[in-house]
Amino acid sequence: MTGLVKAARRGDRRAQRALFDHHHRRIMAYCLRCADGDREQAMDLTQETFTRVFSRLDTLRDPDRFTGWLFAIAANVCRTQLSRAGRARELVDAFALEQDRHVQADDARARERRIALVQRLLAKIEDRTLRKIVNLKYAEPEHTTRQIAAQLDIPHGTVTVKLSRFRAAVRRDLARALLEVS
Repeated sequence: MTGLVKAARRGDRRAQRALFDHHHRRIMAYCLRCADGDREQAMDLTQETFTRVFSRLDTLRDPDRFTGWLFAIAANVCRTQLSRAGRARELVDAFALEQDRHVQADDARARERRIALVQRLLAKIEDRTLRKIVNLKYAEPEHTTRQIAAQLDIPHGTVTVKLSRFRAAVRRDLARALLEVS
């Protein structure tokens, strides 16, 4: 294997192909597991892994450690790509939430997804008052801004301003994520 790695490092296409053929199935299986069985996504992750490997082969110090290095790159590719995709998906969900779309009372799955999203968003909020406001606004049962103000004993304007700022922050995060994906 060391000879193949050295030849591939020099640009030998046959050696690169042999390395690809030897490791492709295991890397694909790893990426498939990381992508929760999504074959298309796993294929993209596998392709990105080998692209990085062959473009950075000159940085591998010890050719005997090629397999470990290859899997480390696959892990980094999967972690980076899947976290970006997860973050973008979370922001799209948050944007839908921000649009104040009401969930049908009989749609239990949608309501559960919405509550889970609210909990993820709340985990990132340090302002306790804002956390309470968002929870009352978007969790079950959903409260009006006037009900929230009365329950928390704060001015109605404070509730509407804090919700408005929260929604603006969600939109900014969504825009930033969309720019990163582009």
